[in-house]
Amino acid sequence: MKVTIPKRIPEMEDIGDGIFKIVLPQPFYAPNNIYLYEGNDGLTLIDSGYIESIPMLQASLKTKGFSFKDIRHIIYTHNHLDHISSALVLKSYAKNVTYYGYRAMADGVGNYLESMLLFEEATEDLFHKAFGDKEELDRILAESRKGWRQFFSKFGETKKGDPVLRIDVAIDHNDSLELGGRLFRFLHTPGHNLYHITPVDPSTGVYFSGDLIIANLTAIYSEMDGNLGDYYFTLSKLLEEPIKRMLPAHGSEIEDPKKTITLVKKTLSILEKGVLRRLREGESDLKVLMEAAIGKKVHNGGHLPTALGLVYSIIQKLVLEGQIRIEKRENGYEVFHIVS
Repeated sequence: MKVTIPKRIPEMEDIGDGIFKIVLPQPFYAPNNIYLYEGNDGLTLIDSGYIESIPMLQASLKTKGFSFKDIRHIIYTHNHLDHISSALVLKSYAKNVTYYGYRAMADGVGNYLESMLLFEEATEDLFHKAFGDKEELDRILAESRKGWRQFFSKFGETKKGDPVLRIDVAIDHNDSLELGGRLFRFLHTPGHNLYHITPVDPSTGVYFSGDLIIANLTAIYSEMDGNLGDYYFTLSKLLEEPIKRMLPAHGSEIEDPKKTITLVKKTLSILEKGVLRRLREGESDLKVLMEAAIGKKVHNGGHLPTALGLVYSIIQKLVLEGQIRIEKRENGYEVFHIVS
């Protein structure tokens, strides 16, 4: 893969508290926010984006007179490909970087490409659960596989990449580290992802919240590495934190973090009640329940597995509580019933 200057150069925007933000477009989901600051030894980044976004990251840094050789530290909030897959290649260009991530992620992921194959399989399992119509299922599977092949082909284009995810410094919950003259505290914040961490700058009250909250809701990949129970716990613990600013990995800054966290908890409760109300009217499947909760427009673009995963995490919770049951049908398709 050639790291070349793209036609469209993302802005490196000063957002206060010594922090810059770069918004990197990607082919399958909402653009990623990469946060960075200039320390006394170079640049520190929060996440580095999708593998195909490397040229755009390079070009954006150049607008402020920086290059990859100025990067000294990269903190990864979690191991989803839109946040970390660039690391597989970036090490070949940014040779003086130290990479930081949650200890269990560092120990558990190993070969990143193999882990993403498992993620692809889990996504397809979710589609099989949701779509009983074979023609519709085949169309969705074909679109999904096309996107995954694009990711794997991008890694295959380079001879410099290393498929093994390597983290230099393993982080545990509540660790503190000084990076480039700025002290960071790290919180383990699972729910969206098993390995999710939230870097905190205690001096300013800035919380780099990754994918915990996206547009007043969240993504929970229930089939692979997310958990609704963990997510509720994380939100409750965040409400105890002295948050002044919350900077998410997608979308705009969260203007009132505590209010938004409370709203997200309330919204999840409303979605749960909506699923139960719908099932009291009769059996239903994941597709219908997702459309009722989030809307049919979510079928467009890369948000479909995210929406299905969120609703399925609610279903799993209700099954464990004994409120609904799952009827498994042909080809992995599932139908849900209320338990009377």
